[in-house]
Amino acid sequence: MFQPSLVRRLCATIVILAASATSVLTVRGHQKPYAPDAPAYRQKGAADASIIIVEFSDFQCPACRYAVGPAKNLVALYGKDVRFIFKHFPLIQHPLAKGAAIAAECAGRQGRFWDFHDLIYEKQEAWTKDTGGMNLQDYAKSLNLDLAAFSACLKDPAAAALVDQDLKDGNDHWILSTPTFFINGKRFIGSPNLTGPGVIWIDKILKKN
Repeated sequence: MFQPSLVRRLCATIVILAASATSVLTVRGHQKPYAPDAPAYRQKGAADASIIIVEFSDFQCPACRYAVGPAKNLVALYGKDVRFIFKHFPLIQHPLAKGAAIAAECAGRQGRFWDFHDLIYEKQEAWTKDTGGMNLQDYAKSLNLDLAAFSACLKDPAAAALVDQDLKDGNDHWILSTPTFFINGKRFIGSPNLTGPGVIWIDKILKKN
């Protein structure tokens, strides 16, 4: 019959071996790339793509607006090899950003997240001057959204909770500025780094595969 102390030592050994195995797998790259949870409407590309690009962005951030085109071009360039995930990260110095993020979530519920995303970045200079938020309602109307459902969603705590969840995820990963991208877990800050060193990193991964 096993002594309690022996059982404890055996359990501790098993835990240590399991942790060591996990570390080896991580080093060898067998664990899945960093791919945080996000609603399907905030994702583009195949679920089994070998490249996962995650963007943490702020709708009131000018640098994020400038990154829209380069990010789209990158996704188009690599096609089926890339999955793109958008995450909200409204910065505290941008007081209208969280409201815009919630509005984008509400457009997403109606299947128009990316259309709303593109429109409010395009019109960023206009709606950021309107503290009443009426422009966002106008943009929803221009996309033929159900305005009653859109307005109700803006007040729905569940929509705000999705934005807060992204904020927590960003804070957990030490996001300090936007846009910040992760390509298979490697951090790239700003669109110049995305389309410069980021492309080199993607090509390196694809060459290995």
